[in-house]
Amino acid sequence: MLIELTLDEMDEVIPLAPTGTQYGRYISNVLVNLERLIIGIGIGVAMLVMSRLFSETGLGFILFMGGVFAALYPFLLGPLIEISRRNNTFRELPYGCFFFGLVEDVESKEILVDEIERIDEEGELYVEEVREQEMRMRISDREGFSFVLRTRDEPAYESIVPNQSVIALIKSYSRDLRNPIVSEVYIVKLGLWVGDVAYLKREEFLDLANELVDVY
Repeated sequence: MLIELTLDEMDEVIPLAPTGTQYGRYISNVLVNLERLIIGIGIGVAMLVMSRLFSETGLGFILFMGGVFAALYPFLLGPLIEISRRNNTFRELPYGCFFFGLVEDVESKEILVDEIERIDEEGELYVEEVREQEMRMRISDREGFSFVLRTRDEPAYESIVPNQSVIALIKSYSRDLRNPIVSEVYIVKLGLWVGDVAYLKREEFLDLANELVDVY
């Protein structure tokens, strides 16, 4: 079932500034690629050390500020900029619906998420593949609207099975919801949120869901 929402209702459940849930989810995704995170922090620390060598020149100040920015970006500036941008993009989609449906199918597959170039002990270049388990969950309603949610598999998701009730927020640039963007979804029976990206003010969204259930 799809229930069209007003702009005020949608704005009420989509934050402008990053929430604690969004920040935590963003950081957990960053930590997946630990090697790149260490490189970013290492560059920041190196620039801070170099700034001391040029402390009496303008270059020293530039290196210091660059080092601070690089070191803090993965944990402070990056999440603030990226989450705020993502929230604003989601809010700007003019059409949205509250979705109530069922889990149709669930499967887990190993996927390639990155390729890292390395040099072995003999000096030969090789590519190391980084793989992880991805859960794919097909969700549909009785009217035929369906979508597939792809997310990094987690132990908590083992309890998800077909025919469990799901609610979510669907947004799009078109009234008929072509090319929709789906928020994280909520498995009602399990009290479980599923999705790599957190879009919602979750408590407010559940309050809205209760109000809509009473009406419809």
